[in-house]
Amino acid sequence: MNDRSIITRKLTLIPAFSDRPKWEEKVMSYTEQFYIDKIAYYKNKLTKTKGKEEKQKIKDKLASLEEQENEFEESGILTQANVTDYTYDLVRNAMASEANRKNAIISYIILELLHNGGQTMDFNARNKLINDLVNYGLRVKGSSKGSLFDELDIENPLNAYGFAFKQDLKKKIRDMVNSKRVLDGKSSVITYKADSPFSINKENMSFTHDYSSFEELSDHIRDNDTNLYFNFGSSGNPTIARFKINLGAGRHKKNKDELIATLLKLYSGEYQFCGSRIGIEKNKIILNLVLSIPKKVRALDENTVVGVNLGVAVPAMCALNNNEYERLAIGSADEFLRVRTKLQAQRRRLQKSLKDASGGHGRTKKLKALERVAKAESHFANTYCHMISKRIVDFALKNNAKYINLENLTGYDTNDFILRNWSYYKMQQYTTYKAEKYGIIVRKVNPCYNAQACSVCGNYAPGQRKSRAVFICANPACKSHKKNHGKLDAEFNNARNVAMSTLYMNDGQVTEKSFKEARDYFGIEEEIETI
Repeated sequence: MNDRSIITRKLTLIPAFSDRPKWEEKVMSYTEQFYIDKIAYYKNKLTKTKGKEEKQKIKDKLASLEEQENEFEESGILTQANVTDYTYDLVRNAMASEANRKNAIISYIILELLHNGGQTMDFNARNKLINDLVNYGLRVKGSSKGSLFDELDIENPLNAYGFAFKQDLKKKIRDMVNSKRVLDGKSSVITYKADSPFSINKENMSFTHDYSSFEELSDHIRDNDTNLYFNFGSSGNPTIARFKINLGAGRHKKNKDELIATLLKLYSGEYQFCGSRIGIEKNKIILNLVLSIPKKVRALDENTVVGVNLGVAVPAMCALNNNEYERLAIGSADEFLRVRTKLQAQRRRLQKSLKDASGGHGRTKKLKALERVAKAESHFANTYCHMISKRIVDFALKNNAKYINLENLTGYDTNDFILRNWSYYKMQQYTTYKAEKYGIIVRKVNPCYNAQACSVCGNYAPGQRKSRAVFICANPACKSHKKNHGKLDAEFNNARNVAMSTLYMNDGQVTEKSFKEARDYFGIEEEIETI
C-alpha cells in the first residue's frame, strides 16, 4: 500500500539573481528590449498628451528611462529592478500562454470528438481518440509530426518547459467527457483564465540554500539573513528563473513556524516535492508547491466502514456499518443555502445592471464587483466542502474506520437542490486526500436504492421513505418498530446502507446495469421497482 499522501503549500517567491550564463543571456536580452519598448511607449504617449503637467511627468519618466538605458548599455550590469521586471513578465506570459493553449486544445478536442461521434463510442475507443488528439495538441510548434499550434498564433515563452500540464489536462478532458458527459450537454466545457497559475515539472525544480549542510541550515533558518532558493530550469538549475523564498515577513508567528517546519522537512528529504504551479496573487509570485509526505500511522479497524449520505436537510450524514446508533450530521442546509443564494442573488443583480451599462468607468467597476462576488461564491463553496470533508475524516478517525464509502453520483438522476449547489466531486476529492494522510481508503459505491431499503432488516418496498426526514420499514417484523414508533431518520438510514454496501464502483457512470446489480443486491423484484 502507498505509505505517502499529497498536500499543497503556498510559498511566496521573490525574484533573485542566478549565476547561470543561460539565465543571464535571457535577462540581458529581455532588458535591452524592455528599455526600447518602454521608451517608445512613452514617446508615443507624449505626442498624444495635451496637459502641461501630464506632459512634464512623461518627460521626466522618459529622461529616467533613457538614463537607466545608458547606464545599462555602458556597464552591462543588471539591477534588481531588471531581474524583477524580467521575472514578473515571464510568469505573467507563461500563465497567459498556458491558459490560451489549454483552451485551444480543449476546444479542438471537443469539436473533433463531436465530429467523430464521440458520444456513441465505447469507453476504450473514446479514450484512445482523446489520447491521440491531446498528443497532437501538445506537440511543440514546428514538430515534424505536426502540431495544432502550427495553425495558431499562441506564443510559448517557456518553449519545451511549457508543457508540464500534459497529464493533468488529459485527465481533466477524460473526466469532462466520460464522467461529466460534456458531449451530451450535461456539463460546461472547462475554460482557463489568463491569470491561472502555470505548471512546472518536478525535473525542472530544485531547492537550495547558502549553507554547507542541512544541520547548519537548521541552526540558522530563523536568522534574518537566511536565504532559501527555489530554482526553475533545466534539470532543476536556475536557467529560466531563480527565486528567494519569503520566510515570513508580515506572517503571524504560528504561520511562520508552520512554514519553517515544512521547509526543514523538505530540505531534509522527509517531504518530497512534486510537479507544481506558479502564479501571481495580489502582485506576489506564489509557488503552489505540491508535496509527497509520509502518511500518519493510525491503528485502523479493517472491519469498520463510514458511510456518507449527501442530502438536503443535512448536507452530509455519517454512519457506521457495525453500529446502529453512532452518527454525525454535518452542516446545515439552511445556513449553506442562505449564504450561497445571497451571493447568487448579488451576482444576478450585477449581471442585470451590466446589461444597462453602455460602457466607461461605471461598467468597469461593475465588472470588477461581479468578479469579486463570483470569487466569494467560489471561495465559500470550497471552504464548505473542506469543512465537510474534514469532519467526515475526523468521524472516521474517532471510530478507527479503515474505509469511507461515498456514493458514486456520476450520471445518477438526483434532484436534490443541495447537490446542484455545491460540488459533490470537490467534496469527494477533498475527503480522499485528507483521508489518505491517515491511511484511510475512500471507496465509491453504487447509489441505487440506498435511500429506499431498510438498513436494519434489508427490506425493500415502495413508499418506505415517507419524506426527506422520515423512513418507516414496511416489514412488521423489523426491529426498527420497537423504537420511536418505527420511524428512522431517512438520511441516517441511507448513510448506513452506504456504509454496509459492498457494491463498489470505480469510475464511470450509474447505468441501468448499476440498477440491476442493486436490485439483485437488495433482493428487489423488478416488477415493483420504484425509484
